[in-house]
Amino acid sequence: MRKIAKNTLNTRSSALRFVVSAVVLVLFLCVIFAPSTADAVCPDGYVSEVKDKNLDWQNGSSNLNLDYVKATVGDWMKNKHYSFADLEKHPVVIAVIDTGINFNHEIFTGKYDQNGVKTDDEGIGEYDVLYRDKDGKVISTNTASSSKDATDDSNNRHGTHVAGIIATLIHELDLEKYVKIMPIKASYNSWGETTFKSTAVRAAIDFAIENGADVINMSISDNGADPGTSTDFDMVTKEDAQKAVFVAAAGNNSTASSTVGSAKGKWYYPAANKHVIGVMNYAEENGKKSLVSSSNFGDVYDICAPGNAIFSADGKSNESYKSLTGTSMATPIVAFASALMIVKDRAFCSATNDLPKSYEEVAGYVKSSFDEQIVKTVKTLTSSRNFSLGVFDFKSLLSDEVKARILAKEDGGSLVQNLNDVKSVILHLEIFPSVYTEQGSVEWKVDGKSVETPSGDEFEFEYTPENKIGSVKISAEWTCEEITVYAECSVEVKYLEYSSSETAQIKINAVSGGINLSAADGETAIQVESGKTIEFSIDKSLLSSVSPDTIVMWYVDGAYVASGANLSYKFEREGVHFVKAKIGGYFTSATTFKVVENENDDAGVLTIASISAMCALGVCLVCVVATILVKKKRSGNN
Repeated sequence: MRKIAKNTLNTRSSALRFVVSAVVLVLFLCVIFAPSTADAVCPDGYVSEVKDKNLDWQNGSSNLNLDYVKATVGDWMKNKHYSFADLEKHPVVIAVIDTGINFNHEIFTGKYDQNGVKTDDEGIGEYDVLYRDKDGKVISTNTASSSKDATDDSNNRHGTHVAGIIATLIHELDLEKYVKIMPIKASYNSWGETTFKSTAVRAAIDFAIENGADVINMSISDNGADPGTSTDFDMVTKEDAQKAVFVAAAGNNSTASSTVGSAKGKWYYPAANKHVIGVMNYAEENGKKSLVSSSNFGDVYDICAPGNAIFSADGKSNESYKSLTGTSMATPIVAFASALMIVKDRAFCSATNDLPKSYEEVAGYVKSSFDEQIVKTVKTLTSSRNFSLGVFDFKSLLSDEVKARILAKEDGGSLVQNLNDVKSVILHLEIFPSVYTEQGSVEWKVDGKSVETPSGDEFEFEYTPENKIGSVKISAEWTCEEITVYAECSVEVKYLEYSSSETAQIKINAVSGGINLSAADGETAIQVESGKTIEFSIDKSLLSSVSPDTIVMWYVDGAYVASGANLSYKFEREGVHFVKAKIGGYFTSATTFKVVENENDDAGVLTIASISAMCALGVCLVCVVATILVKKKRSGNN
């Protein structure tokens, strides 16, 4: 009996040990193989197709500083000075006026669990980002056609891609409860610049405002027009700007648009509208930011954002993604930033009972939120025009720190000037937040030496560069009570440098016998006679602004013939010939010459023949005379 009991006890102990070991093993395996919890709720397809590609703009690079944004938003959620209860009931809504969206794409539906794994839920997903009514129906419309819904059927699913960028940012920051998307289709057919009519866009704006949109994204642009002449010039009114924040794409025409004099150029609407945040796009390579070559730019627009190779929803399937480039891709980033600013403001005011900022104030904050500037230069044959384009930065928008920057006033010269055309530049110190504008005192310095502000306005300083090559550091120190902020910029004087397109516009001067040569009316070629020396040159006023290290090289019919500011050349062969010069590595336009037979050539030949004949006749006469004399002498001797 005892033996049996002992065996039974041993058996029970072994079984218990086995069960415990099995449980431990199962728990260990669960830990090892359990799905990892993402730092943000994003669909599995997005993570594999986009995020794991380590794309800059989605992964907290300097482009957007998303790491800072995530930390900041996380602090709001835990801070007693912010309350999000009202935002759950009344989220901030971004209307996307575009080609519609693919309503079933995973980036919008939110049909996945907390780890981003797709679920079989047929209802509305927990992480859905579309703005819906109380019955769960998406609030959307098609203002271009009453017979169709807002489904995106454009060639490149433009609207889906644009809205997908906003959806991605919502997911990245876990703001699905507080920020929603309202899709509005305003295109008449497949995507193209001319498919958006003013009437459809205006109807879309009205629908968005009437249905509670806080931010309106318009990644659309007209064909450009002289300032004030476009039908879209007043598309967004002052009254509209009091009801929502408007953000629009500057367009992709590589065109400069300015508020200044002869440099005004074409303006692209609605981005050029003063009540709209106009967005340009930039790219970043090796830490250096530059404007994307296709982007429109200028001081009629407001800010630059990442818009090069942006991955987002494709729309041709429900789980596909692709890359697109354009100001259209930069615009939703700024639109989301505007919404985030509203989220911050409403959450703060909800907790403190303060009055929220107006939409105009929010737009002003967004326009002023950049950490550096891209200098874009437009050169002409005699001068250049420089645009300072602010690079949008989330940190500047969300931070409560007081900051300052120095800007060159639109009509007051440039930070980069040419030696042959040095002008004074008016510098303005801007304080952020704007509540500090015109408060405190400013000390200006040039290369570290204090200078007076002759205008009497401490926030403005007029500086005239010296007429020599080099860079001068301008700094301003602003003090208000116990706050001191420092800002600086540089004014650079340099030689003019031509681009290939500019050099191609330079004309070659041709002179023969003191007479300027030009093509006859209706002709493209200059007619010259063979054998005549022609002096070729380039306008000295153009060459005087070029670096002295620049060598002018001359080519005839594609072959190098000489170098120097001038060329003396004689066409020996009849026919058509081409002359051009290379300046700083770029060719000028070719000048065409039609070389004809010299009219005096025959006369020259006849003259030579005559002389030869006379010489021959003279020889003959001499011979004849000599013969006669010899005969006479012989006769005399006989």
